[in-house]
Amino acid sequence: FCHAPFREACRPPPGRPKDAEFFAHTDALINEAASLLRAALEPQAPAEVSALFSSGPAFFSEVLGLFEYNTIDVEVASPLGMLFERTAHALAAKRVSDPQASAELQTLEALLREKEWVMKCVWGEETTGIYGDEIDVAAQEGCGDAQDADSAMQALEQSTDEQVATDAMAAARMEVAKMTFEQLLKCTWPAMHGTALFSSVARMNHSCAPNVKVAFKGNSARVTVSAMLIVSPGDELCICYVNQEADVQTRRRRLLEYGFTCSCSRCLAEDSGVLRKAQKRLK
Repeated sequence: FCHAPFREACRPPPGRPKDAEFFAHTDALINEAASLLRAALEPQAPAEVSALFSSGPAFFSEVLGLFEYNTIDVEVASPLGMLFERTAHALAAKRVSDPQASAELQTLEALLREKEWVMKCVWGEETTGIYGDEIDVAAQEGCGDAQDADSAMQALEQSTDEQVATDAMAAARMEVAKMTFEQLLKCTWPAMHGTALFSSVARMNHSCAPNVKVAFKGNSARVTVSAMLIVSPGDELCICYVNQEADVQTRRRRLLEYGFTCSCSRCLAEDSGVLRKAQKRLK
């Protein structure tokens, strides 16, 4: 497996450069975590722990860097939507003859209405910590330095004052109040996210025109790799490490986090097309 110290392998939040402050924070985090792990393991296996931490937290940092480079995101659909839908239909079938079922149905509707309001108000990347591939404050603002990125983040924070937040929550409450019970039942529940390490998938190389894709079908820990193109005997199986729909500049910028500049056939073709358009504009 490819690996590197965690400070080099980890990905900063959108708009946050890997500057001296970022590295200092990451190193402090690794040192504290390594110290806690050593304290927990040492009473059980002092000789082994002494060997693992003989060079300080370096080995621990490399292990975390290995996981950062080789793990894949797991997204499994929540089973709660189906559960609530089945429960609602069962209660609806009994409510004519069972007053308790009617009361439970009202409680269920109130719960779903509150859930949908909360989803509209607070559920997002800042809540989950799961950021999309295309979020890049510096790129959106047309600049690449830390000062401009910090200014963009400060402007965003200033725009979300208390009055704006209050108005937005009230508007969301009114929107949810207009929804029917059936609409509430069909609303999306947040997927369950996790991280997985599969040795076979970790060894797959990248291509912006992949011939296979990785998926987790059902609520299980089994990974499924499906062909997207015709695969002949001897063909290398490749997956896309980033958002496949992004443009060539965005894909290459994101792939720098993996330590390489992509030169697959798609990138070369799109890069040539962009270059030709730029030259045509200059003429």
